[in-house]
Amino acid sequence: MSPKLSQVKPLISIVMPCYNSEDFIQEAIESVLCQTYKNIELIIVDDFSVDDSKSIINRFASQDRRIKFIYKEVNEGAAVSRNIALDLAQGDYIAFLDSDDVWNVDKLESQINYLLEHDYNFVFSYHNVMSTSGEYCHTIKAPKTVTRNKLLFSNFIGCSSVVISSSFLGAKRQRDIVCRNDYMFWLDILKDGGVAYCCPGVFHSYRRGFGLSSNKLRNFKFYCYVISNAT
Repeated sequence: MSPKLSQVKPLISIVMPCYNSEDFIQEAIESVLCQTYKNIELIIVDDFSVDDSKSIINRFASQDRRIKFIYKEVNEGAAVSRNIALDLAQGDYIAFLDSDDVWNVDKLESQINYLLEHDYNFVFSYHNVMSTSGEYCHTIKAPKTVTRNKLLFSNFIGCSSVVISSSFLGAKRQRDIVCRNDYMFWLDILKDGGVAYCCPGVFHSYRRGFGLSSNKLRNFKFYCYVISNAT
């Protein structure tokens, strides 16, 4: 076993933005709390939801002290919510989970072990695509490694699959754009020659057809915007 794996397990901060996710957020939170990797903090930032999301999150937060809940009094978008959570994060590593996605129970343990074994700073994985009702659609795989140049052709990195070193991330934050903000984020992180490594395996399910990403034309327009504004 690698010496790093025998040390005290590092803290992983999980960043979860939420907006009107009452139909899905319970499942998302439960998929975090059921992780085999236990040294975590879950930071949920609700972006002024007008449905029952707030009460669902409050119920979980009152039962598990690892959950930090911030309720915003104004709607500002997912990028701002993620950045608020990143500023509060205390972990050695950061993971991202959207409020309508679901992790497999071994997601964090598998990825952190892979990351530490290979001394990587940035890992992601394959993921399943599911319908809004939770039915399996298909699996999306990815290259073994992703550089910034490779990422310019397509976003191979699923947001809810990422684990990244806090020291590697540093002060970088998401740009405040309403769509494809995670894609721009990876480009910004990798612009100085960094590499993201794929931990082979399927460790989460992405819910298709919910939120801004469900509008294909809008998504394509913001893809073009990201490519033209990546610096």
